[in-house]
Formats: sequence, structure tokens, C-alpha cells
Amino acid sequence: MIATAGQALLPAVADDRVRPLIDTTLAFDTAARAAERLRSHQAQGKIVLTVP
Repeated sequence: MIATAGQALLPAVADDRVRPLIDTTLAFDTAARAAERLRSHQAQGKIVLTVP
């Protein structure tokens, strides 16, 4: 079931019909802050960690 959903979802993401909701973008060295944001249920979308 997950594989089938992925096959349908990936083209929609590629065509920009579906976009993830980004809550916060943080530097990798602040991963502890990101984890706390997830644990406290403050995030309203995905948290992206950037790598230098």
C-alpha cells in the first residue's frame, strides 16, 4: 500500500501539485533544538536541517 501511494505521490510532488509544509529550517548544529520542537508538538510542518 505504501509503495502504491509513493508511486502516485512522487509525480504530484515533481509537478509541484503537492508541496510539503515547511515549519522551520535550521542549521544541522541546532538539531537538538529541532528535536525539542518536534517533541513539544510546536512544529506545524516539516523541520529541515541544513548541512554546511
